[in-house]
Amino acid sequence: MKPSGKPTSGESSSDIRGLLRDFLEQQHRLDARRHEAMERHAQERAAFERQWRESMQRLERERLMLEQAWMQREEQRRGREEARAERRDELLNTLLNKLLQDDDL
Repeated sequence: MKPSGKPTSGESSSDIRGLLRDFLEQQHRLDARRHEAMERHAQERAAFERQWRESMQRLERERLMLEQAWMQREEQRRGREEARAERRDELLNTLLNKLLQDDDL
């Protein structure tokens, strides 16, 4: 520095280089943090999407099982209904035949 208190041109450019180096290092650290944060966010998003897909697959399997169970119950109900109708028809035929036989006597 000169006795007048002003820096010499060598000191001035050295100070500017130091400030620039500090600034660039700080920018590099910020970029690295931002990159890490983006990577972390991408991993969290991928994990969330994986969990969502697994959840949807689980729900789809559950829906299919419920639908299959409903179809089986419906088929059983129809079978019981048909058996009931056959018994009713047999009973009506038996009664009609009996009435016809009684009329013949």
